[in-house]
Amino acid sequence: MKLKIFLTLVKINSKKMEITMKDLEKNLKTLPKELLGNVNDYIDFLKEKYISKESKNSSKQETFKLTENHKKILDSQENLDDSEFQDHDEFLAELKKEYDL
Repeated sequence: MKLKIFLTLVKINSKKMEITMKDLEKNLKTLPKELLGNVNDYIDFLKEKYISKESKNSSKQETFKLTENHKKILDSQENLDDSEFQDHDEFLAELKKEYDL
């Protein structure tokens, strides 16, 4: 019986309860007035955090936009043979030699 009650409580708590404006208003009305400034500051913080996250995501998306010229260059490299590339160890050795690394 105790296990059944526990599992029921877990199930209830695991569901996200939708918070309505009425819930928020009720909480704000019962909050001491000296804490309202803190709540307002926190709301501003959350909005800033959300807006900055959105703008970062949109700027990341713009970073990966290719121009038609970029697409042509990539398309022209699509059928390159592996023999046209230098081994990375050889390339690093040349760089070290050339630049005294």
